[in-house]
Amino acid sequence: MSLDTVALVQFDPTVGPADDGTLERLCDRIRTVGAESEPDLIVFPELATTGYSIFDRVDAYAQPVPGPTTRAVGDAAADAGAHVLLGMAVRDECGVRNSAVWLDRSGAVRARYDKRNLWGDERPVFRSGDDVLVLECEGRTIGVQICYDLNFPQQAAAFARAEIDALVNLSAWSVPMAGDWNRLLPARAIETGAYVFGCNRAGADGDLELYGHSTAYEPDGSIAGRLDADPGVLVTQLSDGPLERERERNPMRRDRRDDRPVTTRITIDSPGDT
Repeated sequence: MSLDTVALVQFDPTVGPADDGTLERLCDRIRTVGAESEPDLIVFPELATTGYSIFDRVDAYAQPVPGPTTRAVGDAAADAGAHVLLGMAVRDECGVRNSAVWLDRSGAVRARYDKRNLWGDERPVFRSGDDVLVLECEGRTIGVQICYDLNFPQQAAAFARAEIDALVNLSAWSVPMAGDWNRLLPARAIETGAYVFGCNRAGADGDLELYGHSTAYEPDGSIAGRLDADPGVLVTQLSDGPLERERERNPMRRDRRDDRPVTTRITIDSPGDT
């Protein structure tokens, strides 16, 4: 068994606790997508179980892992026979995290990534993570990140050093930042020589209008598939051929110096300056 087919679910949760109907809809979507497309991996966006704008209620909405949300999602993953990766607010012994949780085909929680780079209103309520997550799953090496992490090339460099085959970004990316979404995702594909899957939110979240446009990029940065702004599902393939061709075309994996260069800073004064 290999991880070849990825389904990005451009989801539109309501702002509230997971049990307000959002979790039920999410689990129904897992089962439906599993039956229709038989994907190996089903991906949901950032904070998919509660909505994004929960900052004044995050303590009430966050859940432990494992917990009620992951048990329900795990049952749906087992019914679909697929891995599931979703964003949720997680409570642990250190506080509340903005996390991505991976459940395997049996429904068991296998990994969790805590967002390292927190945006704006997230910073007072979430604790940032420390580690970059790379998963070895069914013959694939997969990096996981959340939304604003996309802006930081040092994380892409870590994934490049890990020689990932695919990078999955779970987002609640807004309309005012649309241009960044469209430029950064393909840049990360080229930098890592890997597939990049951007799974974004749809709809509105309070005053926040989400951009949607979940997109799959080939390792050379070209678009393999894209949704519009509405809720939907993008099913795409991850295969060896494009990975091998891009690594032959662009030999950066062979040529990369795995070091941290020292910065030499020189000030050049203009003539006449004192």
